[in-house]
Amino acid sequence: MEDPEGRETRTWRWPTTGSSIFLFLCVTGLSHADALKIFNGTECVPHSQPWQVGLFEGGNLRCGGVLLDRRWVLTAAHCSGRYWVRLGEHSLSQLDWTEQLRRSAFSVTHPGYQGSLQSYDHDLRLLRLGTPVLLTGSVQPLPLATTCAAAGTECHISGWGITNRPWSPFPDRLQCLNLSIVSSATCQAAFPGRITDNMVCAGGIAGEDACQGDSGGPLVCRGVLQGLVSWGSVDPCGQKGVPGVYTNICKYVDWIRMVIRNN
Repeated sequence: MEDPEGRETRTWRWPTTGSSIFLFLCVTGLSHADALKIFNGTECVPHSQPWQVGLFEGGNLRCGGVLLDRRWVLTAAHCSGRYWVRLGEHSLSQLDWTEQLRRSAFSVTHPGYQGSLQSYDHDLRLLRLGTPVLLTGSVQPLPLATTCAAAGTECHISGWGITNRPWSPFPDRLQCLNLSIVSSATCQAAFPGRITDNMVCAGGIAGEDACQGDSGGPLVCRGVLQGLVSWGSVDPCGQKGVPGVYTNICKYVDWIRMVIRNN
């Protein structure tokens, strides 16, 4: 996905006991495929998405991710790097007293991912946390989809990526958006020659989409992880009839389980 023109920097004040930490949310330098955001979403019910994680390089939000168990997070392969992993978050600028912070120890990228400008096939990467998380009401894993979703299945996405609000493009609080799976034919028509069986498409409603900062975040359908935010249109996001493209998790369950078992 092409890199958007208008990049912005946002400063977050994150209060801690007795002091304040200034976090700079900067999307400058994100790859073309990092450019995914929640467009026209609404604030999630606090801690209703306990599997949602934010991946940070220092204070810079790079991508979203999904907690699979106490030690493993799944994100997009194009979200390369070693990260500080923030869990149990809702507001990025206020202390919720539910946060947990972990460092990613190492990552395993799907061997089929090539990172081509023309293909985002196999766009998934597993991150192993240096220290296991404590499971709480605000930090919980999300089960993997074991069957592929049919067109029309109702789902939702979440993330802290850019919104369509020009006066405040980066949301402080986690955003959610409901959307539905679209048929393979509809997706192929929107992106001729670029869609594989390893991708699933959702959305296509004008003004409603994932976009900058949400890459690697969850597409949740009927309580399971059906997809990861991967790529789509950016000029602008949320074009009518142009769905977002997600890594189709039902195609990768065996690989994910094998990596976790062997590491």
